[in-house]
Amino acid sequence: MSTVCRIGVKYIAEKMDEQQQRLDQALTASVQANPKAGMQGQPLPYQLRSDAFVTGIILICFVLFSYSLKNGKKYVLQRIKALFQYKERFSLFDDATTSSNRYVFTLTIISCVLSGLYIYEYISETDFMLIRSVSNGLMLGIYIGMSLFYISFKWAAYQFVNWIFFDKERNNYWIQTYFDLVSGISFLLFPVMLLIIYFNLGIQTSKVLIVFLLLFAKILLFYKSIRNFFKHVYGFLHFILYFCALEIIPLILFWKGITYINNILILKI
Repeated sequence: MSTVCRIGVKYIAEKMDEQQQRLDQALTASVQANPKAGMQGQPLPYQLRSDAFVTGIILICFVLFSYSLKNGKKYVLQRIKALFQYKERFSLFDDATTSSNRYVFTLTIISCVLSGLYIYEYISETDFMLIRSVSNGLMLGIYIGMSLFYISFKWAAYQFVNWIFFDKERNNYWIQTYFDLVSGISFLLFPVMLLIIYFNLGIQTSKVLIVFLLLFAKILLFYKSIRNFFKHVYGFLHFILYFCALEIIPLILFWKGITYINNILILKI
């Protein structure tokens, strides 16, 4: 009788061990993550205001603005005011030649940085493949560098063409006018970029504002170039060629260059 009992207890113990092993295996399987189980989350869209690199650039631009307005407010206001005036005679003792041009240079750098930032924002809204495959810092650096190259190219082209066709005084006056305009645009471009980045300004609205600023700058250059170089009626044809060659064509080539660089980045990466 005792032998039969021992066999029955042993059998029950083995069954309990088997049941415990099954429970352990089921618990282990339930704990392991299944990548295909559950609902896939929706990734958040990229936003400029959440990018620490973009925020740092905006802060740097603000500091440079503060520096320019604190130390050179009078000079900057004089140069912006001179954009809407015309002098029949040029003086070597003008404020533009005796004052330091570091404030205009600082504001020009700000304009280039903000221009590159807007191009970066526009590309991020229209080309999702590029924004996902290329690092944000690299793209922003390329666009800012392209803006600086565009301004430098325009300066070199002005110097060369005006050196051939016009006298030195008018050439210097035009170069000063051009950089005054580029630096003055920064005062309008900075609040627009703040609206775009931190107030979710729509892509269409922002495009209209940027096009308006660009047209305003070109119209002002159109007026200044007529008054500076082509005051007579017979020079109007020359003026059309001059304006198209040095204003319209470089702008088209600038955008084509950005498109070409974007295509290269997509193919390489």
